[in-house]
Amino acid sequence: MSVSTIGVLGLGLFGSAVARTLAENNVDVIAIDKNMDHVEEVLDEVPVAVQGDFTKMDHLMEAGFADCDEVIIATAEKLEDSIIAILNLKKLGVNKITAKTKNQDYQEVLLKVGATRVILPEVEIGVQLGIMLANPTVHELLKLDNHYNVVEFPYHPTWVGKSIVDIDFRNQYQTNIIAIQPAKTNEFTIEFGPDYIVSKGDIFLGVTTDDSVKKLVN
Repeated sequence: MSVSTIGVLGLGLFGSAVARTLAENNVDVIAIDKNMDHVEEVLDEVPVAVQGDFTKMDHLMEAGFADCDEVIIATAEKLEDSIIAILNLKKLGVNKITAKTKNQDYQEVLLKVGATRVILPEVEIGVQLGIMLANPTVHELLKLDNHYNVVEFPYHPTWVGKSIVDIDFRNQYQTNIIAIQPAKTNEFTIEFGPDYIVSKGDIFLGVTTDDSVKKLVN
């Protein structure tokens, strides 16, 4: 499997965190920012970090963004800058573009000009925090997109003694179980069948939606 190359436009707090995390997970990263101080902060941690203006096509080309499988526009200071960056990236052949915005009204604009995904980190973090505070036994491990999450949650007393197929997680809770940590063990396993009988103390990993989290703990 070939290693992905992901570009990051903007190295503020959000962008530098994205770039560092990608690099730590062995992803080839190309990052750019106008501010040399921001570039120098990640220079030893990210494969390629350069000073430049991501609204200028020649800067993107020189940095190698045409080779990216995906690009994250990690700053939302100016809508016009994000639009220009998206249009330039499309011309370079980048098909997957995630754009950050602070304004929900701008989502549709960015999607229309070519972004494949638009994120509002402050809103998403607020929603996630609210879910965790309201449902303290559920731990979100990974947000897959705007709707689906990988979550860890404990058994419910009504499940004890029933099989996975009898509980019918998919239809009753809109959740797909992907792993189980059986009671009195310290490891998750994916080797279980629909006839697995739930015990007191079992912990589950599942893919579910924000709206379905409440069903898992009520």
